[in-house]
Amino acid sequence: MWQRWSSFLEALGGIRIPIRLSSAKEAGDPSAPDATGGRGWAAYARTEALFQVWGPLEGGDWEPYHCVPLFAALDQMDRKKVGPTPIRIVEDDAERLARSHGGGEPHGSAAGGGAFLLPAHARPGAPAPRWLEPGTFCVLDLPGRATVEAAAWLVTSADAQPVCTFDHWPHPRGVLPAELILAELLRWATTLAMARGRIASDAPPVWICDATRLGTRKGKPGEFDNRYYLDDSILPTPQVLSRAGITRVVYLGWAGGENGADAPALGSAVPLPDLVEWFTDLLGAGIEVLHAPIRDPELRLRPLQAPPKRPRFSTKGYKRSAAGGFGTEVPEPSSSGSSG
Repeated sequence: MWQRWSSFLEALGGIRIPIRLSSAKEAGDPSAPDATGGRGWAAYARTEALFQVWGPLEGGDWEPYHCVPLFAALDQMDRKKVGPTPIRIVEDDAERLARSHGGGEPHGSAAGGGAFLLPAHARPGAPAPRWLEPGTFCVLDLPGRATVEAAAWLVTSADAQPVCTFDHWPHPRGVLPAELILAELLRWATTLAMARGRIASDAPPVWICDATRLGTRKGKPGEFDNRYYLDDSILPTPQVLSRAGITRVVYLGWAGGENGADAPALGSAVPLPDLVEWFTDLLGAGIEVLHAPIRDPELRLRPLQAPPKRPRFSTKGYKRSAAGGFGTEVPEPSSSGSSG
């Protein structure tokens, strides 16, 4: 992250892109339309433009936390192989949503192989949650491209400030398919651009997180291990939140561990392990932390309970890149080095 947009531009000019990053997989389909049905996305198929349209207000409290790597990779990719999410995938989502009679339940899972489908009440065009207002900090934590679509819903319906936490690099042999997120960012770029004029300085921030970021396995030799976690450079301290007027944090997750509408959010999936320590610190500092499962059509808030003992998230095995962010090639057993 960089403290101000001008600093980002200076850093971007001298950033050392990981070796072979320029051969990353194509992102999306250059012949596909964006979410408006047109080709306005092409105006955002550059690092600076996409980074800015998907970021918070310039000069505001949240600008330093907007992650660079995935956006910086865009200018290193083949321009003829970059575009929004393919239309066949969008149409398949629409058909599955229709079959689910409105999408009361999400499909797929964060860890499984199935594509995650947002319910109808959490897609662009649906009303905003009543609780998303100034003074609320929302952590949107959904799998893959679903978190981007849900972010478009919150930005356009609640005039919220987007902050992306995609702190990894794409690669043709990446453990995480980062190019899917990049294509979805392009798909909704025009939509966000049309909404940005309504965003006020006190607009609630939405931290856009990929719930698959921790991965399900370590990288194998020959792969590019771009799994990552959210660290203290991405997660504001309780003091920062308080100074910005934040009084409560809402975790909008893909699943819930609760048994009833008012039961505390517990369970292995709520929240993901790299967030538990941070949430515990927030609760200890007197900041209210709540949870709303995306499956609930009313998106009702439930209290998030701190664990009896302050947890420690193990960062062992995650591979930072020399360019910033996460992602390095896993060396073969006979090799002692790695690129990036």
